[in-house]
Amino acid sequence: MRKNSKAQLIVRNRKIMLSVVILATLLFSIILFTNKAAAENSRQVYTYYTSYQIQSGDTLWTIADKFMGPDYTNKKDFIDNIKTLNHLGDGHITEGKFLVIEYSSYEKL
Repeated sequence: MRKNSKAQLIVRNRKIMLSVVILATLLFSIILFTNKAAAENSRQVYTYYTSYQIQSGDTLWTIADKFMGPDYTNKKDFIDNIKTLNHLGDGHITEGKFLVIEYSSYEKL
């Protein structure tokens, strides 16, 4: 059986230590980001309603851009909510009319 030279043992030990440090850093990063995401998801979300007068050039998509909050991740779902609240079957909106908009915030008003 061949014995490893001292230099080979040092290189091998350094590789092992580097691997351990990389693995520990990876695990720490995963734990840190998981806890941050969990804390963000556990925040209280408050729901409010407002009246919005439709302006020239507005579409449901541009209105969603203005009001979509943290409780919606999908713009189509937010628009479907606007349609439901305002009984807009076809989604057609007219300048000057008012819409009821549900929006959310992390801030309590």
